[in-house]
Amino acid sequence: MKIWYLNHSGFAIECGNGCTLVFDFYNDTTQVLPSILARSSKVYVLVSHSHPDHFNERIFSWVDTYTNADFKFIISNELHRKLKRKPQARPLPDAYIPLRRGEVWNDTVISVNAFGSTDIGVSFVVTLADGSRIFHAGDLNNWHWSEESTPQEIKAAEGNYLAILRDIKAAFPSITLAMFPVDPRIGGDYPLGARQFVHTIEVEHFIPMHQWGDFEKSCQFELYRAYNGSYHCMHPGESITI
Repeated sequence: MKIWYLNHSGFAIECGNGCTLVFDFYNDTTQVLPSILARSSKVYVLVSHSHPDHFNERIFSWVDTYTNADFKFIISNELHRKLKRKPQARPLPDAYIPLRRGEVWNDTVISVNAFGSTDIGVSFVVTLADGSRIFHAGDLNNWHWSEESTPQEIKAAEGNYLAILRDIKAAFPSITLAMFPVDPRIGGDYPLGARQFVHTIEVEHFIPMHQWGDFEKSCQFELYRAYNGSYHCMHPGESITI
């Protein structure tokens, strides 16, 4: 598979046979996505939640622009509720699937498991036909502001996060590719959530995201990497093949 980093928490993954996954599209500053969609025949657009740095309503217009492809939109139920309440400039596409934590959707090409988040929405594990497992965290993280939070708040946040990790590990003890927030804005403990993730779940390839442009800190892999696995520092517009 070929992984393209769009920006922030947005990725496009070409899975082969014309299948493409797009996660949490926010913007595409280097404009790599149009050519990817133009050569795709089946596109799955996944949106973990409604925050504007993870969701752009422009995704729904792709159905009209890229008529070569069959689109399915797999979104958090939280986003679904907001869209239903908000007047839409254009009708929502028929081919969209809202998922809650614990729900699963599949067709003959992919299977999608929705897990919890420590913010709003969900995180996703997508299983491909060849058995590859792709994890996108959305805003799941140990949001651990040790300089600002009380000990009780830190304990509660960490307990919630570790409980979700246990749920993921119980279903998927190993992951082929994980895209996970490594956000330096948290402060001194910013690598903690990533370290706990890769030491709980066996990850073959890890890509940090949600770093708000601070690639130097998010890519200090020695601060959180596990003993095994490959770690990739990606900038917008770059791609890797695994």
